[in-house]
Amino acid sequence: MFPFSVARSRVNSPQQATTAIHEGSGYELISFDAEKLNVFAAEVFYCEPHWHSAPELICILSGEFSVTLGHSTSVFAAGGMLYINPDEIHSLEARAPNSQLLTLQFAPNLFDETHPAPQMEYASLTPNQERDADKQLRNSVIALVEHLVRAQSSFDRISLVYQLLGTLAATGKRQDDRQQVTIRKKDQQLVKYGIEFINQHFDDELTLTTIADNAGVSYHHFSRTFKKISGYNFKEYLTMIRINKAKRLLKDTHIPITDISYTCGFSCHKQLIFAFNKYCRMTPTAFRKSYITAINSADELQVMTDSRFLPLGESVIARLRGFMSAG
Repeated sequence: MFPFSVARSRVNSPQQATTAIHEGSGYELISFDAEKLNVFAAEVFYCEPHWHSAPELICILSGEFSVTLGHSTSVFAAGGMLYINPDEIHSLEARAPNSQLLTLQFAPNLFDETHPAPQMEYASLTPNQERDADKQLRNSVIALVEHLVRAQSSFDRISLVYQLLGTLAATGKRQDDRQQVTIRKKDQQLVKYGIEFINQHFDDELTLTTIADNAGVSYHHFSRTFKKISGYNFKEYLTMIRINKAKRLLKDTHIPITDISYTCGFSCHKQLIFAFNKYCRMTPTAFRKSYITAINSADELQVMTDSRFLPLGESVIARLRGFMSAG
């Protein structure tokens, strides 16, 4: 959900998810240039559940994040690192002010049948508990970021990318339990269907029972699985989607806020105000004013996405190096 991604729509049934999921709005279509690598630093408030075909490595630069990945939620402190497999649902939320991260996304065409993208589990919650292998991985990240910041030879850069991937593959835990992997994929597919259904019908009087019935599973199974994998319960996620739609409509000052509340599926104006205060820490009116102030400036993206992108420079390298001494 960051600078290189585009969301698309739509999917109609859980069976279609494997073939049509790349048209769904929970799926991110990430663009890459000839470097086959995206690297960016950002201050992030939250990132709703999503997935993409590009694997990524996240390094926490400051603050603290709660990250939901697979079937679990973990808290990562500054210096923590985690790897996200291709097409794996994940979400995150800052748990401290000024929480910032560095993200490295690897283009799918970096891999082939002989050298597939790593499918594994890797997480280092804090540099205070690092193994030697974690330190080697961090060194590989630093070497690559230094190369990017200092604009050195692109031929050497691709070598550093593969070196980083090799270190990552050697450091992570392989997913060898085929039965567990199968169950995990089935659950992920169910939640992807639920996310797409919500994204398509958020403006209706949508209930969890309706989604579970359409997916062909019980209310309790869908509710439990959705919460476990997405990190949010059904009502929380539905509200977040409605708020994001409202943000886009609030950009148009000719649309009354009362009309926006009904257009986005809220039952009344007060419900929209309550949701904005909870998730955006301001009223819809204040949001509209902040957008008008930020329009045509570098702050516009921050207002719309709850993210502030940071310069990728020597300060990022210094932070990464600082974690080496903390371990």
